[in-house]
Amino acid sequence: MEEKVDRENVVSYYDEHVKYKLNDYVIVNPRIEFGWETITRFAPKQPVRILEVGCGMGSICNRMHKRWPNAHVTGIDISTMSIQIAQKLFADDKLDFRETILTPETFKDDQFDLIVFMDVYEHIAVEDRPVVHGALAKILKNKGKIILTVPTPHNLKWCLVNRPETMQPVDEHITFSVVGKLAEDTGTEVILYHQKDVWHTADYTHIVLEKNDDFLTAFFTPKPVTAAQRSKRIIGKAKAKLGSYFRKAFVRRKLG
Repeated sequence: MEEKVDRENVVSYYDEHVKYKLNDYVIVNPRIEFGWETITRFAPKQPVRILEVGCGMGSICNRMHKRWPNAHVTGIDISTMSIQIAQKLFADDKLDFRETILTPETFKDDQFDLIVFMDVYEHIAVEDRPVVHGALAKILKNKGKIILTVPTPHNLKWCLVNRPETMQPVDEHITFSVVGKLAEDTGTEVILYHQKDVWHTADYTHIVLEKNDDFLTAFFTPKPVTAAQRSKRIIGKAKAKLGSYFRKAFVRRKLG
C-alpha cells in the first residue's frame, strides 16, 4: 500500500470493527485456532513475560494467561474501544492491556520471552517497520521468540479483487524477503515459515523467529549423545561402508 494512512482513520476503523473481534471470540474462527496451535507449539516452555501486539479485545492474551498462569501477559492495541473491552473482559494482576503502538520507548526496561503478532504485522505500514523492528530488537530476550500469522500475498491479491470490502486501511504483502528483513533488523533467525490452508489452499503463513545470542557457544559445545543415538550412528556407518563396496564395484564395471 503506497499512500500514507492517517492514524486517526486507522483507529476509527478498528474501533468500528471491534464487534467482529468479539464475534471471533464467541464463535470459533478457524484462522485464530490455527494461529493458537502454532503459538502453543513454538512458544518457550515457561515464558515469564509475554507481549501481544495488536491484541484487539484480548482473547489470545487471555488464552496465553490461562496456559501460562505464572507469566505476565501484556496486550497493546491502537484501538481505544478494543482496549476498553479487553480490560473489562480479561484484565487482572497478571494480564494488562494498554492503548499504544510499539516503539522503542513503549517499554523502558521490560523484556519479553514471547511476542505475538496475530494477523497484525501486515497492517504495519512499510515506513513504520523500522521503528517496530527497533523496538523488537530492544525488548526481545535472548532465546525469546516472535510468532506471526499473516495472510499470504496471493490471499490479499484475491481479496482485493473479489472481496474488496474486507481490505483494511493498511494491508501489506508479507513475502519471505520481508520476513528476512524483519529477522535481520531484530537479530533473530527464522525457524518456521509455513503456509497453512485455513479457508483456501495456502492462504495464511505462520512464521516463528528466535533470538539466540549463544548460537556459537552452543554450536561448538559437544551435544550429549544417548545410547540409542550412538547405536543408530554405528549402524548407519556400517550400512554406508557396506554400500560403498557395491557402489565401487558398480563404478568399476561401468567405467572399466
